[in-house]
Amino acid sequence: MKHRSAFLVLWVSALMLWSCSEGKRGKSFTVEVPCALTWSRTGVVLTPGQRITLVAEGELRGGEWRFGPEGTNDHPQWTRYSLVPEWPHLALIAKVGEDGDPFLVGRRFSGTVIRGGELYLGINDLDAENNDGSFEVTVTVEENR
Repeated sequence: MKHRSAFLVLWVSALMLWSCSEGKRGKSFTVEVPCALTWSRTGVVLTPGQRITLVAEGELRGGEWRFGPEGTNDHPQWTRYSLVPEWPHLALIAKVGEDGDPFLVGRRFSGTVIRGGELYLGINDLDAENNDGSFEVTVTVEENR
């Protein structure tokens, strides 16, 4: 019985993690972003005029260091490995469309979609393969008004 209860809790947790829920103002999706990839597809397709909110948590591990979605400015020598050197290295970033311009997410971002396409989430790191861990990002998309 104990194993059955644990399995049920895990199954419900997994279902909630990958589920799409619809609220009054829009839809929310939870996406896991592996920190060992510069860009990850989310499957979330956006259209111009939609308002999105991204809320991230989790941990990126690189050797002995640990960082949250806000990344770090504590190692200026690492900026040469950043996709956008002016932003914190290892921070969570995003773009709309495969060739869209990146924008900084960090722990939280809210904004209006200017161009349509699939939402990509990534890490501000051109050499991401040596990272470990993941960020869990809740994406809330409000419908056009």
